[in-house]
Amino acid sequence: MPEKAKRAVIVEDAPQMRTLIKIVLAQFGINDVVETEDGTEAMEALKEGGADVIIMDWMMPGMDGMECTRRIRAGQDGIVSNIPIILATGVQGESAEAMAAAAGANHFIRKPFTIKALHHALTSALGSDKGT
Repeated sequence: MPEKAKRAVIVEDAPQMRTLIKIVLAQFGINDVVETEDGTEAMEALKEGGADVIIMDWMMPGMDGMECTRRIRAGQDGIVSNIPIILATGVQGESAEAMAAAAGANHFIRKPFTIKALHHALTSALGSDKGT
C-alpha cells in the first residue's frame, strides 16, 4: 500500500458500518480515521485535515453522499478535489453506478458489501496517484 495513505474519512450514518470500515482501514495501516455521520460533517473534517481516501455512504440524513461527492470534486471550501472516493450504497438499479461516477466517485460498492469488496475498492483507490 502506498506510504501516502495515512488518513481516511468515513462518511456513514450507521455506527456499525463505520466500525467495520475502520477495521478494514486498519489492515491498510490507516489508523488516522475520522468518522462522520453525513456530508456536512465530512466537509468540515476535510477542511480541517484533508484525507487520503474517503469511504462515503450515499443515503444519509442531511447532506447525502452524492451531493458531498459533487462538492468535493468542485473543490468547494478549499478542499482538495482529487481525493479518491469510494461510494458505498444500498441504492438499487442499473443507473446507480453511472450516477455515482457522474458525481465523481472513483469506486462504487453495493451494500451489503463484503470485506473483500471493500478491500478491493481500497486497493484500487490507493494503488495509483489518480485513485483509479
